[in-house]
Parts: sequence; C-alpha cells; structure tokens
Amino acid sequence: MPLKPVRASLLINLHARRGAELIEQAESLLRARGLDLEAVHAVRSPEQAETLMRRDLVRGVERLIVGGGDGTLSHAAGVLAGTGAVMGVLPLGSGNTWARSLGLPLDLEGAAGVVAQGEQTRVDVGVVNGRVFLNSVALGVSAALAGSLDRQTKRRLGLLAWPLRGVGVLRGHRPLYLRVRTAERTFELRTHQLVISNGRYVAGPIKAAPDASAQDARLEVFALGGAELPSFVRATLDWLRGRHPTSALTEYLETREVRVENLSRRPAQVSVDGEVGLQPPLEVRVWPRALWTMVPPGFRADQA
Repeated sequence: MPLKPVRASLLINLHARRGAELIEQAESLLRARGLDLEAVHAVRSPEQAETLMRRDLVRGVERLIVGGGDGTLSHAAGVLAGTGAVMGVLPLGSGNTWARSLGLPLDLEGAAGVVAQGEQTRVDVGVVNGRVFLNSVALGVSAALAGSLDRQTKRRLGLLAWPLRGVGVLRGHRPLYLRVRTAERTFELRTHQLVISNGRYVAGPIKAAPDASAQDARLEVFALGGAELPSFVRATLDWLRGRHPTSALTEYLETREVRVENLSRRPAQVSVDGEVGLQPPLEVRVWPRALWTMVPPGFRADQA
C-alpha cells in the first residue's frame, strides 16, 4: 500500500539573512524530494507568520517547514509546540543556533533533504513568562548587544556582527544585580551575563554545556563572572572552552524551573532567542518533548 502523502506547507521569512534570495530554491528542493506543498508563504513579520501557521494547522497541514533565523523559528515553535504538528527547519539566518542543536546541515540542500526525508522526533522547548523559546534567555551583555544590532548589520556581517559590535557594548556595560530562585537554591549575584539555555547551543556554534541537549528535560543556568569586567572575560573564555560548569568564575546549575528578579536600580535588558523585549521578573521553565521536528537519521541530541 503506498504511503499517504504528507500534507506540508513552507513559510520563509523574507527578512532572514538569506530568506528572499532562497525562497524559490527552497520550494524547488522540497518538491524535488517528494513533498507536495499545499502552500508557500513569504512573510515579513512574526505576527504574519504566526497567523498563517495557525491557518495551516486549522486546514490540517501536518508538516510546517519554516525557513529563517532563530527568531523566526522561535515564534514558529510557539505556534506548533503541543499541537502534534511537525516542524521542519531550513536554516537561513546568521547564527542558525537551533539548527545546530538538531544536528541539521547548514546548507539549504542538505537541510531540505532532512526536512523531506529525515526522521521525526520530539524535543524540549523553554517557556519564559508564557512565551516559548528554543535556544536561550539571556540578561546582560548579550542582550544589550542584541538590542544594538539592526537587521541590515546582521544580514551583512552574519556571525561577525557579534564580536565586532560587542567590544563597544562591553566597554560601557554595567553589572546587573540579580536574584535567582530554583527549587534547589536561591542566591543573589552581580554579573555582566546570565544565560538560561534549553538547547545544546546558545549562540551559533557555542555550546550551552558539554553535555547539554534539546532532549534532557532541563535548563542550563549560568552566570559568567562577577561585577568586574575582567572576571566576565575570563569566565567567557572558560565557557568557550567548555569549562564553565566547574569554573570558580561561574555560577552554574541545572534545573527545570527558575525565577530571575532584577535587584538593580536600572532596567535589565533581556533577549529571548536573540530578540529583545521582556523585562524581569522572569519565570522560566522547560516544557519537555513538546515539539515534534524533523532531524537527520540516527540523531543524538547530546552529540549534535
């Protein structure tokens, strides 16, 4: 008996770094691999994307393929988590952090092959103040940096935009005074950077922790250094080397839920999958195995 055709749709964010130039190629590659796309959407805003995806779900679409950067994928996951529909990922952004956590090829042809002919699995998502996220929630330097980068700069420079702009942001950054509460412990600290991670990767190719994965039903929470900038720099270097879980310069813990309060006298910028907007207090939790997604055959979340 022939297999029942998969009801699929494709949504591409035209503002993603490579979205506008690759939409026709993406459609052609998917159709060539046997997917009969019921709809192809070109969008310019998260709100438009969410509306069209909900419409596709009502129509009975089973596999929603999303092309864009991490912000686009994060909003898509907010629509699809808990529905049973399957998300396919085409990495068209600058860092493509979530694609790395899924072990996907970062080229369009390779990713299209996985989306059309790979395996289905369930992965964790995070939830912060009611909003779903995929990669991480961050306070401090990286949030200030995310807020300083416009779409054109990220499109032109890609991952290079972060270190090039980061030097200027770091010079004027002041430490945050935060209270962190989990079921296991409560502590206060002054730091330039706090990260709460769901996936294996946090920013492009930088891992949350050596054994982190998108299927471990936990969040990695870590503060890099103290109030002095040199300690932040040294702790960040430990992080890049994968040493931060045991570093004396880093507060590190694993948990299922965490609350973060800002005790500073000034607002604390928060980035969620690279998008700035929220303010503390933050209630963050992991939602285990909430999202169905396409992954390469033999996918291991802790080895992606």
